[in-house]
Amino acid sequence: MITSATTDRPARPGAASGQIDNGKLVSYTLDSLEGGVVTISREGTITSFNSVAERILGYHSDEVIGIHYTRVMPALGDVKRVVGMVQAALTTGATFSSEEAVVRTKYRRRIPVGITISQLRDEHGNSFGVVLMFKNLAEIKRVRDQIIRTEQMASLGYLAAGIAHELRNPLGSLQGLAELLQEDMPAGSPGRTYTETFIREIDRMNKLVEDLLCFAQPPVLATDRRSVNDLVSESLAFAAFDFQNRTIEIRRCLSAEIPDVLVDVERFSRALLNIIRNAYQACPDGGTITVTTGTSTRGNSPRVFVKITNTGSYIEPEAREKIFKPFFTLKKHGTGLGLSIASAIVKGHSGTIEVDSDPDEGTSFFIDLPSADSLPKAAQITNGQEDCYVDSHAG
Repeated sequence: MITSATTDRPARPGAASGQIDNGKLVSYTLDSLEGGVVTISREGTITSFNSVAERILGYHSDEVIGIHYTRVMPALGDVKRVVGMVQAALTTGATFSSEEAVVRTKYRRRIPVGITISQLRDEHGNSFGVVLMFKNLAEIKRVRDQIIRTEQMASLGYLAAGIAHELRNPLGSLQGLAELLQEDMPAGSPGRTYTETFIREIDRMNKLVEDLLCFAQPPVLATDRRSVNDLVSESLAFAAFDFQNRTIEIRRCLSAEIPDVLVDVERFSRALLNIIRNAYQACPDGGTITVTTGTSTRGNSPRVFVKITNTGSYIEPEAREKIFKPFFTLKKHGTGLGLSIASAIVKGHSGTIEVDSDPDEGTSFFIDLPSADSLPKAAQITNGQEDCYVDSHAG
């Protein structure tokens, strides 16, 4: 309990009595902390939710105060550990300090946090609930991983560029020779069948060379102001054409109020298309691909996100850590460059890209970009007024 005391000190400018109301002082203190703070009653009801918790988890305090904590932190997957710690604190009086765990945002995004759980006690030492304090570790992990990855990619990029340049000329010569041989062969002859196979495989190798060069060369961006919703719709249309024989439901949940982004349209569309194609390939017939757009913040900077989720697939944690590394693939005939290129393109736009996967809910890719405009006030994570609908035909 915080109590006030009168003093002989002169009142501060703008304060009539030199004091701040106790309720406001507590509120100001909680909102000034760097971490999220949530208090929970002995019955498991959320009793307070500071502004940092709002930003990290995506809920407004009005949405969660008065409800049971398990509705905000359902005991699913990695989040079970947090729920178990809270339950132990409520039932046995246990405390936890600087534990690493995972929480989920309102939009089902996993975030690593450092969490401390303490007992809430009154002036007589009686416990009347618990307080959770947690700090988002995603940014710390992201910066650390990015430093390591940048060093690795620089060395690998030089190697890839050298190999690609050495392969390009011989492949061109081989393709030209195969096409000349094919001209003298009648249609349907065994020799023509062989040369067609030869040319097709050379085309595939050329595509790999192009991917290597794209991966090795840092992008030079020619940015335009665009709506991310338009870019998503265009990429979905291209992918649906490529996979028109698949029976997959496409759900679009596109925010009606979303700021524009500054992107190199050709390159960013390629990144989007790579991820959407991956979703098609991983999604079984009868499954669903959901694309969601909305706004978020990092610090005080307004940002735009795209979330692409497909049902029916699961990526193990060990594979998720490697998914954006070059030449790592879960496909039988993949090159392992598609997601590496997508990651490089997104990072070239000052964005981030992450993957999350759950055995029951499927796999999600999150792309986060700065908005084209600088909003005067940081917004809470929200999808605004979503325009959600299902395509009239399967992809």
